[in-house]
Amino acid sequence: MTTTWYTSRAATAAAQRMAAAGTVGDPACTMSAVGRPDPALVPWESRIGIGHHGAYWCLVW
Repeated sequence: MTTTWYTSRAATAAAQRMAAAGTVGDPACTMSAVGRPDPALVPWESRIGIGHHGAYWCLVW
């Protein structure tokens, strides 16, 4: 299975909210992180949406 990564507006907005709040975690994110997420922690999915703002990342699958 090949995973398609794409820029997600919802994930980007969530990353912006996390950065503004200075905290990790948003209901829109399946996985969130400060700094780059570890790809080994991401399951095989057909599509994963990503968004980031500064050091904050949000992944949605």
